[in-house]
Amino acid sequence: MIDEYRYPEDFLMDDTFKQYCEGSNQKCVIFWEEWINKHPEKHNTIYAAKKMYQLLSGNLKPLNQQVDYLAAQLNPVIKVKRFRALHYAIAASVFILLLAGLMYLVYERPNKTIHYAGNFVAKRGEKKKITLPDGTLVYLNADSKIELGDHFNQSDRNVRLTGEAYFDVKHDAARPFFVRTKDFKISVLGTAFNVKSYANEHESEATLVRGTIKLEDNTGLNKNIVILKAGQKITYHLLHAQTDPGLSVTDEAERLPKIEVNNLTLIDKEVVESAWTNNNLIFANDNFEDIKTRLERWFNVTIEFKDKELAGYTYTGHFENEDILTILDNLQRVKHFNFKKKGEHITITK
Repeated sequence: MIDEYRYPEDFLMDDTFKQYCEGSNQKCVIFWEEWINKHPEKHNTIYAAKKMYQLLSGNLKPLNQQVDYLAAQLNPVIKVKRFRALHYAIAASVFILLLAGLMYLVYERPNKTIHYAGNFVAKRGEKKKITLPDGTLVYLNADSKIELGDHFNQSDRNVRLTGEAYFDVKHDAARPFFVRTKDFKISVLGTAFNVKSYANEHESEATLVRGTIKLEDNTGLNKNIVILKAGQKITYHLLHAQTDPGLSVTDEAERLPKIEVNNLTLIDKEVVESAWTNNNLIFANDNFEDIKTRLERWFNVTIEFKDKELAGYTYTGHFENEDILTILDNLQRVKHFNFKKKGEHITITK
């Protein structure tokens, strides 16, 4: 039934959608957020419906006042409450006029770019390919979320990222594209790059595949701006207390997180940092602890090391569309360990 909704007014007739807009029913909120994430083709219609609802709900009191005023003008001698049918008819007429006006504002203003607001979420064990309203292509990795600014695609294009995403930004000199993470802000016009910045990790990365990006941190201490060129990767280490001497930052370097700029890691001419967008899982001399974290997100499992020494094992490998058991089986052939899977939990021993 809901899948057949085509216009904003279709959604406005649905009580559960109105409760979602109000935020008054948590079940409705959860249901509609999940439905919206699964139907990106409906995002513009949903946005228009939400905008209409907000404007209409914000005008409920003035609408009632207008109804009373119009009824009084039509029959100033007789009290309005004696003509309930007339009251409702006028209310319906005013509502229709307001709705028509809103439809015009949302759809027909040629000089007004419709702004777009919403979240896109990829849960653990899944990845998503998203096309933003400006034409930018985004690959969202597992356990990640992007939030679009309230005025996205108007004066600018602001996106907040938690997790990992690959952006192929649509060039638009009039509307700069900004990606904000917990550690830094990236400014671009049109380029392709990968950003990794999970909330619970002490390291963030930005990898430039094509074009040029400008990066500045969020601390306010590092006043220099780093310009990345194609083929470079910047790593932002939160726990270190020094900076790369090659990046002349400030005299307060001892208080700043460590920043490193390196060339991209390549295996078989493929960029490791963004290989995941093609369902390739690549390890380049990575320790088992980091591999464990990636596997947990990728396959929505939990992995437990029974021996701390296992975390220090290092592996290099390239897996394409393989399941987790196949990956672990191949890794154990390089440096031996035992593993046992029970449900979504995997135990690894020496």
